[in-house]
Amino acid sequence: MATKPYLIFSLHDTRYAIAAELVTEIFLLPELIPIAESPPDILGLLDFHSVYIPVMHLDLRFGHQFDQCYINDSVIVVKSAGLEVGVIVHQVETVINIDDRYIQGDLDYGRERKINQAFLKGVINLDDEMILLLDANNLIRHPTSLETITEVETTSPKLQESAQDFYKSYFPTASDNAKEILSSRAANLKIATDNQEPVDLISIAIVKLNGDYFGFDLGIVQEFTKIGRVTTIPCCPNHVIGNMNLRGEILTLIDIRQPLNLTIKTSQSLSKAIVIEVNSISAGIAVEEVIDVVDLRPEELKPVPVAIGTDIAKYLTGIVDYLDRSLNIIDLPKLVAQGSLTVELAA
Repeated sequence: MATKPYLIFSLHDTRYAIAAELVTEIFLLPELIPIAESPPDILGLLDFHSVYIPVMHLDLRFGHQFDQCYINDSVIVVKSAGLEVGVIVHQVETVINIDDRYIQGDLDYGRERKINQAFLKGVINLDDEMILLLDANNLIRHPTSLETITEVETTSPKLQESAQDFYKSYFPTASDNAKEILSSRAANLKIATDNQEPVDLISIAIVKLNGDYFGFDLGIVQEFTKIGRVTTIPCCPNHVIGNMNLRGEILTLIDIRQPLNLTIKTSQSLSKAIVIEVNSISAGIAVEEVIDVVDLRPEELKPVPVAIGTDIAKYLTGIVDYLDRSLNIIDLPKLVAQGSLTVELAA
């Protein structure tokens, strides 16, 4: 049997897969450029690699009820038969090599009946869970909307007057801070595509803890996930929250606020987990929210100020400017190795 890599992602409470070889880029939702007279499932255009590509929302493509966009939505850029299209989903999870024998072509799974079967290639039976496998070519080209995506004019599009049209139509609850973040993402994508010289960038995941922003090196981050049901572990230190089931694997959740000497605010809800792997040890770092993923030039990383206490400074790699604030970059490998977390994680 042949084995092939598939990108796994989620929309609402359903998980989907798409052939990883067709995915050219993944990034968090940026501000989109509105266009006049676009198909109903196209939210706008993105200046990507010096050309405009249409960006659709998977809910609208499926004909489902659309609520609005969210700041943590992701865009998967899919290329099929020479056409690139951005697809907005809620969360990109991982890439898994899947054997053909786990793919069922005869669609008898209940949920797919709510989706045009032209968009589905089959169902993946994985760890007692059904994952819907999408047909990328039909997702882009099948004429199920008023116009096919291939008819969207991207060479000289009729742009709307203001990006506010994008927010008004698709992200009405966006705060000024959220708009600034999405605008910054769009600008960074354009800068990255305009720059022809290769640059070694540092990818940082930005999270919220105690209402403040912190950064983690994305190199050790496996995925972002919601914190589900947690089982407490008897006789463990306070920073070990407990265990949760992540697709059949037991994941230990850690609260890093205590090792960082941050005040524990019970009013702050730790609802998200950053799944990391350090020295073959996997764990979930509990945070309030995942804010952004950004690429930084090495020279943007500044030394830790002397004014920061040594108890905290020893777990920081530096600080960077992010929007209107200074952002502490946490050295998670050092925190895991020296922050009294190692024994509990290994257990």
